Amino acid sequence: MIASDQPICFPPEVLVALSSKSDGTMLDRAVGVHNGSVQSNRTAFCSQAGVDYGNVVFQRIVYDDTQTYDRIVEVGHADTARYVSEVRGDALFTGTPGVGLLLPVADCVATVVYDPVHQSLALLHLGRHSSLTTLITKTIDLFTRHGSDPADLLVWMSPNIHQSHYRMDYFDQADTPEWQPFVSRRKDGLYIDLQGHNRQQFVKAGVRDMHIYSSPHNTAEHNDYFSHSQGDTTGRFAVLAMIKP
Repeated sequence: MIASDQPICFPPEVLVALSSKSDGTMLDRAVGVHNGSVQSNRTAFCSQAGVDYGNVVFQRIVYDDTQTYDRIVEVGHADTARYVSEVRGDALFTGTPGVGLLLPVADCVATVVYDPVHQSLALLHLGRHSSLTTLITKTIDLFTRHGSDPADLLVWMSPNIHQSHYRMDYFDQADTPEWQPFVSRRKDGLYIDLQGHNRQQFVKAGVRDMHIYSSPHNTAEHNDYFSHSQGDTTGRFAVLAMIKP
């Protein structure tokens, strides 16, 4: 954990921690999602943040043709690593103190949303697939159903790949009104601003722009964070979020 990179935008009753390469990989599909050495890294990272890994929900992202990439799962104590190995979902939501949410990423935007009024918490995986869905809108709607006012919500986005490095050969949504401001056309391809697009979606959903905070780090350039685009195919850093018990 790099002390200067930890988010400071949340009130004291919520914990949000960010791992780095020095903490080891938090996910390595090449050896298995729950490989012993990788789980040891997760356990040590959580312990450093003051959290027992047994009280954490491990968020598993699945890529296949059956996924809609907008699945939100409400979790509690029964979903933690003490009882189950993982929960598959594109976003996790909890209002239960003492339940940690843990998401490994490498270039995608791990995003924490917190309501300091009603003390509700969500952790979203905002990669290319989920950014094309209504995951953000659905998440804000869920907060609203739990009594939240979107204007009260605080949002923090993890280190992620910036538009300067996120090149794609094609992008079907490039000319749509929603995406056009966030796509740059260059000779070698299209460059996508995922962070900017998702920030706009939060604002459209009622979150105040001044309540949205983003890590300044570009994973494609910053050596302390794994980046799939830079060849870290088996490495992931993680974001941990918890309402303190």
